[in-house]
Amino acid sequence: MIKFFRKIRQNLLSEGKTGKYLKYAIGEIVLVVIGILIALQINNWNERIKTQEKVDLFLTSLKSDLLNDLSTISEIIKIQEDRLRSLEESIAFGNNPQLKDILAKNDTIQISVGRNWTFFPVAGAYKAAIGTGLIESLQNDNLNKDIINLYEYYYNRIHYNGQLSDDRNEVFEWESRMYSVYSNKKLLYDEKALLDKDFLKQLTYVARYTSVYIILANDSKLAIENTIKSIQSFEQSL
Repeated sequence: MIKFFRKIRQNLLSEGKTGKYLKYAIGEIVLVVIGILIALQINNWNERIKTQEKVDLFLTSLKSDLLNDLSTISEIIKIQEDRLRSLEESIAFGNNPQLKDILAKNDTIQISVGRNWTFFPVAGAYKAAIGTGLIESLQNDNLNKDIINLYEYYYNRIHYNGQLSDDRNEVFEWESRMYSVYSNKKLLYDEKALLDKDFLKQLTYVARYTSVYIILANDSKLAIENTIKSIQSFEQSL
C-alpha cells in the first residue's frame, strides 16, 4: 500500500503536476491522521471495556466482602449487647447495699460477661482496588465517597476502639483473676467481690468501653448497609 501511494506521488512529480501533488500529499496526511485517530479510538474503547470488566469484578468482590462484614458485625453487636447487660447488672449488684446484705449470705453467684468479641473487616477487595487506582475508575463521586469513608473512617475508628476495649478487658482479667474463671469468662461473686471497690471500678471501665464500642459498631453497620445500597444503585444505572 505504501509503495502504491509513493508511485502516485512520483508520477505526479515527474509529470510536473505540483498542485495536484500538494493536494494529494495533504490528502494522504489527512488519511494517515484519520487512521491514527481511529486506531486510538479503538484502543481507548478496548481499554474502557477492560476497565469496566475490572470495575464489575471489583464491585462484585466488594459487595461480597461487605455482606460478610454485615453478618459478622451484626453478630458481634448482639454479643456485646448481652455482655453489657451482664456487666451493668453486676455493677448494680455491687452498688446496692441492700442486695449486698442478701448476697453476702450466699456462697457464690455467677454472672457471665462473655468473651470480648471485636470486629475485623474483610478488606481484600478494597485494598486491591486502592493499590491499582481502580476506585477512581468508578467515576461516581457518591459511591467513591461511601466506600472510602467506610474503610478509612468507620472501619479505622471501630478497629482503634476495639483495640482499646481488648486492652481494657485483658487488664481486667489479669487484675481480677481471683473473681473470675478465665476458661469460660464467668465472673464469680462472693462477699469479698461485692465489697471490693476497685473490682467494681474495673467493671465500670469495661462497661464504659463496651458501651462506646456498641455505638461505633452500630454506626459502622449503618455505613456498611448504605455502601451496599450505593453499589446496587450504581450497578442498576449501568
